[in-house]
Amino acid sequence: MNSTLQPLWQRSFFQKRRNRRRDEALHHDTSADRGALLEALIGVLPLPIFFKDLHGRYVGCNKVFEDLLGRSRDEIIGNTDFDLSSTQLAEIYSIEEKGLLERGGAQVSERKIALANGAILDVVCNKAVFRGHDDEPAGLIGVIIDITEHKLAEQELKNALELAQGIVTAIPDVLFEVDEDGRYLQVWTRNPELLAQQREMLLGRTVDQVLAPDQAAIAMEALRTASSEGVAYGRCISVSLPNGETRWFELSVARRPSADPDAATTLLAFSRDVTERRQAEDAINSVRTQLLSVLQTIPDMVWVKNVDGVHLLCNHAFERLTGKSEAEVVGKTDLELFGAERAHISGKSDEATIEAGGILIDENWVVSPENGQSILLETRKLAVLGAGGEVTGVLGVSRDVTELNASREKIRQMAFYDPVTSLPNRLLFNERLQKVVSDASSQRRRTGVMLIDIDHFKVVNDTMGHPVGDQLLCQVATRLKKSVRDLDTVARLGGDEFAILLPEIQTTDDLDWVACSILERFKESFLLDGKEVYVSCSVGIAISPDDSTDVNDLVKYADSAMYLAKRSGRNSFRFYSKDLTVGVEERMQLESELRRAIEREELELHYQPKVLLDSGVMIGSEALLRWPHPEMGMIPPVRFIPVAEDTGLIVELGRWVLREACKTAKELNADCHHLHKIAVNLSGKQFQCSRLVNEIAAILGETGCRAEWIEIEITESLLLDRKGETLQTLLKLRQMGFSIAIDDFGTGYSALNYLARFPIDTLKIDRSFINSSDKRNEELVKAILSIAQCLGQDVVAEGVETAEQAAFLAANGCGSAQGFFYSKALPKMELIALWMRASATGFVSDRYAASR
Repeated sequence: MNSTLQPLWQRSFFQKRRNRRRDEALHHDTSADRGALLEALIGVLPLPIFFKDLHGRYVGCNKVFEDLLGRSRDEIIGNTDFDLSSTQLAEIYSIEEKGLLERGGAQVSERKIALANGAILDVVCNKAVFRGHDDEPAGLIGVIIDITEHKLAEQELKNALELAQGIVTAIPDVLFEVDEDGRYLQVWTRNPELLAQQREMLLGRTVDQVLAPDQAAIAMEALRTASSEGVAYGRCISVSLPNGETRWFELSVARRPSADPDAATTLLAFSRDVTERRQAEDAINSVRTQLLSVLQTIPDMVWVKNVDGVHLLCNHAFERLTGKSEAEVVGKTDLELFGAERAHISGKSDEATIEAGGILIDENWVVSPENGQSILLETRKLAVLGAGGEVTGVLGVSRDVTELNASREKIRQMAFYDPVTSLPNRLLFNERLQKVVSDASSQRRRTGVMLIDIDHFKVVNDTMGHPVGDQLLCQVATRLKKSVRDLDTVARLGGDEFAILLPEIQTTDDLDWVACSILERFKESFLLDGKEVYVSCSVGIAISPDDSTDVNDLVKYADSAMYLAKRSGRNSFRFYSKDLTVGVEERMQLESELRRAIEREELELHYQPKVLLDSGVMIGSEALLRWPHPEMGMIPPVRFIPVAEDTGLIVELGRWVLREACKTAKELNADCHHLHKIAVNLSGKQFQCSRLVNEIAAILGETGCRAEWIEIEITESLLLDRKGETLQTLLKLRQMGFSIAIDDFGTGYSALNYLARFPIDTLKIDRSFINSSDKRNEELVKAILSIAQCLGQDVVAEGVETAEQAAFLAANGCGSAQGFFYSKALPKMELIALWMRASATGFVSDRYAASR
């Protein structure tokens, strides 16, 4: 704080805050101590504050202001905006501040500020004139609110909350749906006390009938702007509530999207209670005479205690979250206010803060007096220093981060845990395996990896239904966890495949004992849907470092051992050995046959149509590889694709598939006014080829196909490429005109945090989520749709087989689908015939039309 301003602040502070109770609580403080306390309070406020003299020179600021600009105090003090910003910005500031000094009073405006690194921020700047001894203007005080960070934080929280069921009723604000005339069509809120009238009375009435005329005019202007431009932000209105209270609300309005172009336009208005923020802005006007009033406008809890733990002051948020008024708090200790347990925790934290000499941050759960619920507070504490540098007390600021913490946990649960069994998923298992193997290698410890596959699980699913199959998976998970130690990890990798990580094993006998224990537990019947069902399992085991120290090899070797156990009659376990291969003869024969099939052009492409869910309009298809072997019949892709991947033949196959799909796309789009886009899956092996983009460009030139006729499908695992090569390849493909889709989204590696960074246009929901009747899968589908909507991505549902599934997807915002409900995968000529027939009948799927 500038030393020339300090006496003015001290006189203002003592003139406005003098009362008998505060004098008694602070009777030991010296004038210098109080000034230092006030300076410390301003110094730790989370808002950037600055002071200027009449010539526009900075004469004071707090640390937050320094950090915001990215400049030191020495760089700021004594300089003007012409020294720190561009001439254009400095001239705007100068004209604005000159007018404010002439008028006096205070001013709130949105402006841009320049940082030391050249970045420009949009902020709200609250300025007020302060006066000197002669009551003449002595300069300006300003408080800055960074709008960008605030909006980003709000959006981040909103995106996270949209993943959960009941988002609208969970937020503390109000959401309205209105028509273009301002008539209330729907209202959602968990706080009905924030409504101007009861919900039932609002519905059907117009904004003009509910709000005061001047406020209704502001609201209607926001609605008109949103109706014409799509969105409208930042307008605030005051509303008189039934209890006599008037509160301020900030409106964010957007046109409600609709797939029906003829549907009447409706608007969604998000009304956020910003009363406390408005109060904070109003309080800035009196900051020259009463700086401590700023504390009352901060939404976080703020308090100050002396070195004996006696409370000297607190703000309204502290009163609200503790249920105690300032009069009850000041002059008392935590022991008197909250009891021994909380006082002990707080006292230890205060001592640590004083010893640290800086800001101390911790989190604690407390019980809210308002509703008795537990809330998580993030608390920042700082030692308050007197004029001589001695510690005179502790200042604390607490923030309720309960919802943010819950959102983080929900996202983590979705990213790392299986939704059916709540076990760790493949990604978390691999991370733990990598860490355990790495640690074990340096400490010469052995690690066991088990893969467990439920024998004949498909029979249970097919005969008893998927919900019963999920019951079996959950019961299997429970039995597996009972078979291992607390330090072991049981995970579900997908389908009916489980894995167990066993660190710190002594001998193979330990693994032998665990495997026998698992088989023994499977001898007991499973109670499924009221029926006793017996199933067995097959277990494969690999050991590090005996078999390998590579985590991928360990899983592969355990998988090989598991398939040996299956071929050996199931209901058994096997250890991996170096001479063990799974179906080596069959795979070698299959590889040989596959090579000949490529040479003889035995492979075919079939195409499964994709349609719009709301109309059944065919918009494209997915290219699917088929192998009609002349002797073995139709060989499913699940048999030969893994062989192609392992041998590298997938690269040659991938080129052939893309070339044939491009030829087909050209034929389909040649004489048609409607785009038919063909989705083609590219293997991860192809992305390892540095010439992939050049090869694809060559295929386009060879076939005459246009990039916008092709959609490139990739798997989630490709997004985990940490070298960034995949991202660069996808960006180049996007620049060429291809659209990018993630195939079988949600079944492999969870990569939610990569979706916004990669150029993804479409998410394809795996058929396993669509065909399951489990409510949890329905919620996952809704979550995926919400994620895609937030990121502006399209969604295609795979494996749609019934009208009910199609209706569910359409109702929840899914754009398009494919599956047997519309059509099976068709040979090229049949697809062309269907496309021509669809063109003549309005591009509507025959089966879809029949269902209507």
